[in-house]
Amino acid sequence: MQNAEQRRLELQRKKQKLAELKSIRQKDEESRVQNLLRTNENGAAQNGASHRQTLSSEQVSIVNKIHVTEQSLQMEEILREVGISAEPTIREESPAPPRGAHAENHLNPMSASASNPRISSLLSVDLEFSTVQTASTDNKDSAIYSKGTQTDDERISVGEFSLGSQEFDYDDDMIMPVDHGQFRGRAHSHDQDSPLPYNEEIAKLLGQAKHVDKALQRQDTEEKKSTHVQTVQPLSEEERNRLTLDPEFLDSFNRSCKVIGRALNEDIDIFINYTKDPYEKAVASDDLLHLAQVYYDETWTAKRLVTGMAFSEHHPDLLAVSYGPCDVPNEPPGVIVVWNTKSKRITAEFIVYCQSEIQSVAFARFHAHLLLAGCESGQICVWDNRLTSRKLPINRSPLTTQAHTQPVSCLAVVGTKNAHNFVSLSRDGRICSWNVDNLTQPVDGKELMTKEGKPASATRMSFPIGEMQTFVVGTDTGEILAASRNGADPAVIKTDVCYKGHSGTLTGIEFHRASGVVDFSHLFISSSHDWTIKLWSTKDANLKFSFESHPDLVLDVAWSPVHPAVFASIDADGNIFVWNLNEDVEGPVARLRAGAEGDTVYMNKLIWSADGKHVFVGDDEGRVHMYDVRESLYVLKSEEWNRFARVLSDMKESNEEAEKYNM
Repeated sequence: MQNAEQRRLELQRKKQKLAELKSIRQKDEESRVQNLLRTNENGAAQNGASHRQTLSSEQVSIVNKIHVTEQSLQMEEILREVGISAEPTIREESPAPPRGAHAENHLNPMSASASNPRISSLLSVDLEFSTVQTASTDNKDSAIYSKGTQTDDERISVGEFSLGSQEFDYDDDMIMPVDHGQFRGRAHSHDQDSPLPYNEEIAKLLGQAKHVDKALQRQDTEEKKSTHVQTVQPLSEEERNRLTLDPEFLDSFNRSCKVIGRALNEDIDIFINYTKDPYEKAVASDDLLHLAQVYYDETWTAKRLVTGMAFSEHHPDLLAVSYGPCDVPNEPPGVIVVWNTKSKRITAEFIVYCQSEIQSVAFARFHAHLLLAGCESGQICVWDNRLTSRKLPINRSPLTTQAHTQPVSCLAVVGTKNAHNFVSLSRDGRICSWNVDNLTQPVDGKELMTKEGKPASATRMSFPIGEMQTFVVGTDTGEILAASRNGADPAVIKTDVCYKGHSGTLTGIEFHRASGVVDFSHLFISSSHDWTIKLWSTKDANLKFSFESHPDLVLDVAWSPVHPAVFASIDADGNIFVWNLNEDVEGPVARLRAGAEGDTVYMNKLIWSADGKHVFVGDDEGRVHMYDVRESLYVLKSEEWNRFARVLSDMKESNEEAEKYNM
């Protein structure tokens, strides 16, 4: 308590000492100004030749008041910028001038401040330090324009101006009106002895801000100097030739030339692309197809091509997906991931792999735990998902000429539980039957031959529902061969019927799958690299219909398992089409483009879920896209079967009329 009391008394003594010093300074200033004024008056009286008119004492007083006001306002601005309130905490009022003071006392700036309470309060402020935030701002040099001639005349330095000759200097923004009748001015260079107190800490803070700003300007200048324009190196002759022969470059260059030509000469849409499908924007959006889930694993499926997909009949929620090789070293070439399509979390139920690329995959229909795969090497591999710790196959076929010597493109399990076969098809045109429990050698292996006796290079295979002998096969040449496994020759299968209509490699083929009041099991559909999808029947070899709406290579096609007139197809441009022949035979009823706008996603495999509610599509980035299908495509009315029968009848009549005109 004693220390606090002593400190308070010490502060009071210091304040009184400061007040006395201020009073002495004020009196000295008043006497100095009065002496200067008397000296100027005597000089003006003696110089009779000078006709200059001097300002009256009242005018000089007004000017001095303005100067003091602008200085006080500047000080308020400075204090406000650094976070110090302009209102004083302790005020020491200046002593009032004596009543009998001469009118000349108005020339004193201190007297002007005394007449203005705002200035008087500023003159007696004890500043306090507070925590502030500093920020660098752009330093803009103020442009001062002098309309008069600056001189060293002593009268100007003390406030005497010549109005007639315009010898005093001023700025355009020296006196600006502000609120409450106050004035805001600019301090002149001759106001050296300002009566306002000056805080050294404020100067330091402002100096730091200027220093930071200069440092930033210096850094920007150095960065501009360091950045230099990179010159484009000319291409070598070999590089120019390779670039000019690149089809993608030529295509892009030609399109750019067309755009520039239209911009210079035409008033039409210069970005119109006449090679684009005009129906591409006619997309049946979320009301018919909706992306529900994407199955993807960064470790196992990234950058791998989806080569095959198959559902389990025992557990319809499980989807087995086979993936091709990736560019990462020391990774297995072939991977199979079994996804749970009912799980909300995207997690794999099983992951297995082998040291050969996998081309096809299937579940063993009558062995709930076995997973089958056809490899690039021609081998058949088997995994048991009960052995969760074992990732490599538990059994595989040997490399022998009695089996496959080229990639196994298709797998199928046909027959019944008591009499069934596991059938594989290879690109070498060989069809083999296997016993799942014993893969040492095939049960039988036959060569597929055309009617002309030539070996067929098979790509796709499909069996009708409930059949295990008759089947159809698609080839590299675009032909579709119908054959039977039961033949007189134990080593060769000769085709009975050849369906000709495609001009490119067959990429997909499938028999009608839906069962109902009308039997359509004789129908099958095919897709090809010729950008078309074609409808066929085993009752005759004539083409039923050709669907030609795809803008690129058609890579797969699949019938709906529940709706008789619905199938889906995909192409290399990332389009997913859903067709309903009861609604339209000329084009799809739903069209969706996978990926972001402007991106091209290479879709390779397509499969429907067993209930017809979902479509699964695999791409070349290791993703499997699951799309929800609108309810009208899997909840059927009985009339749908009869409508499809009438559609097929109309197709037959149209074909007959076309044949008559061609004849």
